[in-house]
Amino acid sequence: MLNTRQHFGEPLPIILRDGRIVEPDNKYGDINLNNGDLLTISCEGSGYIQHPNVRENVVTGMISCAGGDNFINDRWLVAPSAFTMFRCPIPPDHNSRVTNRTCYEGHPIIEVGYNVQNEFYPVYESCFDNRRFNPIYSKYTQKSYNAMFQTRVERPFFKDNSHYINIQVNSLFSPGGLRSAVERSIGSQVDTFVTKNQMLSRGHLAAKTDFVFAFTERATFHYVNCAPQWTGFNGGNWNTLEVDLRNHIHSADYNTIIYTGTYGVTALQNQLGTSVDLYLSTDHNNNRVIPVPQYFYKVVYEPDTLRGIAFIGINNPYLSHSRAIELFFCNDICRNNGNFRWLSWHPDNPAEGYTFCCTIPDFRHTIHHLPNFETNGVLY
Repeated sequence: MLNTRQHFGEPLPIILRDGRIVEPDNKYGDINLNNGDLLTISCEGSGYIQHPNVRENVVTGMISCAGGDNFINDRWLVAPSAFTMFRCPIPPDHNSRVTNRTCYEGHPIIEVGYNVQNEFYPVYESCFDNRRFNPIYSKYTQKSYNAMFQTRVERPFFKDNSHYINIQVNSLFSPGGLRSAVERSIGSQVDTFVTKNQMLSRGHLAAKTDFVFAFTERATFHYVNCAPQWTGFNGGNWNTLEVDLRNHIHSADYNTIIYTGTYGVTALQNQLGTSVDLYLSTDHNNNRVIPVPQYFYKVVYEPDTLRGIAFIGINNPYLSHSRAIELFFCNDICRNNGNFRWLSWHPDNPAEGYTFCCTIPDFRHTIHHLPNFETNGVLY
């Protein structure tokens, strides 16, 4: 048996089982293996597999369970080898590919994952607006074992894989680039809105620790999974939702599909008192691109029971309470509801982000991004 909190070192190889990325077998992060069960491990793109017992350089190799956390391969290992000591020279490099599938309004679906021996193994997918260069949503699974994510995994740099054509996205998403984008929109008011406590940052859609292994965690650092988000919201109610939801799915033993997305454009007032929509850049036709979203949302759906819920946050710390309430586009089913005692956010705190919850049918009345699926009640 292997456990996600005990047997996985760093930099961790890609791990495959039965032709797909390995998954734990229970909510505690255990991977149950019998003698002779096979795993494939790979350092493709980062060098040869490392282990004290290696006698032949291999990039990708099969190993057979020999009991406990020991594995064998008579060709390239000299002895039974503890899994925790398998390493890559540097972390394997995640990649992305545009599929022939489409999502909302015909936009392309981009898969993010890993190449191993000419096969692509997706970790999650992005519905990506390739005209405004904006991720509409990231779709992935979240199960009870995800709360047992591998810890002490270093954060890599974000990458774009040329999806942001002729846009210097790394520069735009730097602290200076984000401040400059706000200044281009609202001029001299920038110092009112961009402060040491509130500034724009890279906001994950699918969170790093919504994935269980080091290599799947790193795959979240992709710009098709990222949108400009105010730091107070990012580290406040949005982070609280991510943590509380992950722990709740663990304790309730849910098996869910998550759609985490963005909607609308945040606006601030310039020096003339005019409300101006915020974008980071323009394209070659001078169209504004990379919007600062007005909303971030997380739709949680359990296919086995057809139940679901939508959690929504407003990405603007400068709204009055009355204006924020006007932007609540459904009856907030989490407020004063004992079924959501597990959710510890502060929904009326503007610095942390105003937040509310919808049934999925109510959510669909305003935001039309989701594919069709049947719902039959609220997932508490």
